[in-house]
Amino acid sequence: MKKERYLKAAGLICLCLAVLAAAVCTVTGIYVFNASVAHAVDPQRATLECKREILERRGFDTAQFEKTYHAEKIMIKSSFDGHIIPANYLTIDGSRQRKSVVMTHGLNGNRLTAYPVAAMLLRHGFNVLTYDQRESGENKAPYMTCGYWESRDFRDCVEYVRRCAGKEVAVGGWGSSIGGATVGFYLGTKSAQENLDFAILDCPVSNVRDASAFLTKKTDWIPENFKLAMGNLALKLRLGYGYEKGNVCDYVRKTTVPVLIFNSRADRVTPYYMGRDLFRAMEKNQKELVTVDDSGHTDLYLDHPGDYEDAMMEFIEETAAP
Repeated sequence: MKKERYLKAAGLICLCLAVLAAAVCTVTGIYVFNASVAHAVDPQRATLECKREILERRGFDTAQFEKTYHAEKIMIKSSFDGHIIPANYLTIDGSRQRKSVVMTHGLNGNRLTAYPVAAMLLRHGFNVLTYDQRESGENKAPYMTCGYWESRDFRDCVEYVRRCAGKEVAVGGWGSSIGGATVGFYLGTKSAQENLDFAILDCPVSNVRDASAFLTKKTDWIPENFKLAMGNLALKLRLGYGYEKGNVCDYVRKTTVPVLIFNSRADRVTPYYMGRDLFRAMEKNQKELVTVDDSGHTDLYLDHPGDYEDAMMEFIEETAAP
């Protein structure tokens, strides 16, 4: 009788521990998914109004810029899941038939974020299309996927610009931070080989797993491997893919598109190794890595505008078709 009671008690304890373990795993997975995907974007910081205020505090007059360069708001329908991609098409004189760059922003940015770099490109004779990534600006598509799903929107924008610009002129891509991952994922596609003449990656994210680790760093008391394993499981169950598909290096490895990467050893958001890993992964293209020692995340153009401009323009002139 005592043995039977002992076995029942032990079984009950094991059941309770199993339920507790399952609850811990479930809660952890939900937390990582929410922090790195479902609620990663700050809805206040990602608004157009917020970005206008930030740029104007830095002395950049967005209203005058949009007037000078014939900013036309356009809506592109996503071929991936049917949502609307809001974009601004900036042209020198209203004509879309000239060399162009499609620009994409990072976390908590929107289509205005790239305006300072866009102004530099426009001065050099490029048209620019800059758009809102998922859950940012006026893009209502759910889930920020660190560039993985966002690369589908980028493809749609590049193909739209290619149709407008024509087949004979250069069309390039520029992506910052998570936008760099967006461009990187796209670089592994057939569309990129056919439609993109060059790409610029500014402080790019190189893999979704490490980006998720950064976005959940507030809970560093949870063992990272366990935390990310649960987050990966939640990602697979909710969206159908996992971290193994989120290594941007796997996508850039065989691209033939020329790629220029900017990064900084002082970057604490996308550390130096991310740009280095992407650079080393590329095997079939012309490539260049420009590294500075002192700039914070995506601040290279603000800190070193002349060097940034010279490096970008020289690279484009050397690699892109006229």
